[in-house]
Amino acid sequence: MNVDKLFNIPSSSIPSGKNKRKLTANPNIEVLKAVRQKTNPEELEETSDFVTGNTNFKSPQPVPSKSVLATSSSLKGKGKAVQISDEVEEQEYYIDDYDEYESGAEEEEGGRFYGGGLTEEQKRILDLVDQFDIEEQENLDLAGVRKMIQKFEKAINKNQELRVKYPDDPTKFMESEADLDEEIKHLLTLTEVPDLYPHIVQLGAVSSIVSLLSHENTDITIDAIELMNELTDEDVVAEHEEDAIKTFIDALLENQVLELLVQNLGRLDEEETTDKQGVFNTLGIIENLTSFDPAISERVVRDTNLLQWILNRIRVKAFDSNKQYCSELLAILLQNSRVNRLKLGEFGGVDVLLQVLNSYKRKDPKDADETEMMENYFDALCLVLEEPEIKQKFLEGEGVELMLIMMKEKMMSRMRAIKVLDHALSTPIGLRNCERFVEIFGLKTLFSAFMRKGLKKLKKNYKAFAEFEEEEHIMGIIVSLLKNLPLDSEDRMRLINKFIENNYEKVDRLLEMRESYEAKVESVNKEIEEEKETLEGDDSEMEELYLRRRLDGGLFTLQLVDLTIAWICYEDSAIKEHVSVLLNRTGHSLSDVKTVLEEYYKNMGDVDQIEAENRDSGENIEDSMDIDNELSVVTKTDDTLKEGLLKEKQIVEMLIGSL
Repeated sequence: MNVDKLFNIPSSSIPSGKNKRKLTANPNIEVLKAVRQKTNPEELEETSDFVTGNTNFKSPQPVPSKSVLATSSSLKGKGKAVQISDEVEEQEYYIDDYDEYESGAEEEEGGRFYGGGLTEEQKRILDLVDQFDIEEQENLDLAGVRKMIQKFEKAINKNQELRVKYPDDPTKFMESEADLDEEIKHLLTLTEVPDLYPHIVQLGAVSSIVSLLSHENTDITIDAIELMNELTDEDVVAEHEEDAIKTFIDALLENQVLELLVQNLGRLDEEETTDKQGVFNTLGIIENLTSFDPAISERVVRDTNLLQWILNRIRVKAFDSNKQYCSELLAILLQNSRVNRLKLGEFGGVDVLLQVLNSYKRKDPKDADETEMMENYFDALCLVLEEPEIKQKFLEGEGVELMLIMMKEKMMSRMRAIKVLDHALSTPIGLRNCERFVEIFGLKTLFSAFMRKGLKKLKKNYKAFAEFEEEEHIMGIIVSLLKNLPLDSEDRMRLINKFIENNYEKVDRLLEMRESYEAKVESVNKEIEEEKETLEGDDSEMEELYLRRRLDGGLFTLQLVDLTIAWICYEDSAIKEHVSVLLNRTGHSLSDVKTVLEEYYKNMGDVDQIEAENRDSGENIEDSMDIDNELSVVTKTDDTLKEGLLKEKQIVEMLIGSL
């Protein structure tokens, strides 16, 4: 027996690679016809396997499409014929083991393609997605919105019925709760049609949405909060008709949404992620409403305990997004409301703000979000210090001491501490704060900043440092000290001596600032004059806007500098002589200072106008606060403000006459 001959395979039986028959990736009917004509019956079966993608045939060609395989779903076993129809002609070929191919039974367990590469959870999610895709989508027209709300109302009613019927068996109403959750999420699409908000109100959907804030399941409540937050989002409101949005917001308020939202904060546990998001969205709704109508800020403070809740929340040491949002909302609530500022003082809010700021006296915030939170606290403190009653609480809470420590430490908080002191020492009501500032040796720290000591380090470490802003507040503090400290008092003498010591170096710095800000104001004036030339007709309506631009461009700081120059020249003849010499060197004189002060005097507020404004404020407070002696406090405050303005006008008039 010839072993070699027995095991040698004739080369003619197997085609070489270069002669192997190849088909296109997706053979058309012409290709199939050509293949059939060129092959004998034995070859046809091989070709059929090749074309149909039989797994027994080792070929890289793709398997047939599902549309082809579907026609043979009723056929079993090998060699079953499948008919394929085409516009040109019909072609018959064979599919082996179709059922075996369809089921994928021969896949190796644990192999690369075992189970399609998906977990059971992934398969379930894909099934849900497919199911959602085939569901009929509601049209966002009036009919579609009406249908959507009807389904929502039906889901609420069904869930409530089952909860009442089976209060002790959650398995009975779990499915209805899931359906309700789904319907709430469907309503999120209403943000695309704010113009239909009035119809939503007419259909009674607002009361149903608000009622869910009292739902037994907090997950449903959180869904309702998210829905209201999206429906009142500032971006949605800004792009559509104001009347439509107002109708919707009025309906929310009529259904006591503010009270329910704030009450609901006590139910939410911020240790849970979903509850934490619910708190965030609750704060978002209140911000949306107050942004649309600032008057709502007074209503929410008057009718709920939101302000107390915020003050308690910001005292929590750990930083998170909700604490940051509380700081932002607090500043918003205080922004335009004397009523809310006084309420904060009543609730001990000044002490709370000083406590939370105390942690930043010797360290900086860790990131940009915490920095924003710290600045919100400082802004809130500056806002409440606008009220005369709060200045005393600030003094009692040792706020002057804390701000002075921050100035000395030269951390990020220093920039905002100077601003707070500017507000705390201003107006005649700030007299006690001025005296306390001098008593604790604040003049040394103040004039160190005035002389720009440590400025390079601040600019290097803090990109947000604004020298222009800091100089404005430093000059504001100096002017407040000059206005409020009694004449011939020891504290005032210490202040004046600061300008005399070290060969009048503080006076030299003052005149340097004057020259710098005078140049800035001249530049702004030039821009305004060029704009006036291009305007047609009367530009009197623009005068107030132009004045604002000049003040922001440096005129306000220049006025503070010239007030200081006039004061120290009035009180010390040696200083006046030194100032005159330095001004003459630059081609100026005290008459230039006088001109600036005359404009300042001209633009000072009118006493009668301020009296009328404060009278209106007093009426609002009387309506909004349940404090017996509040009206007398307001009257006293009005008298103090009037006296302060009259005194300041007299002082400026006196200084102008002395130059």
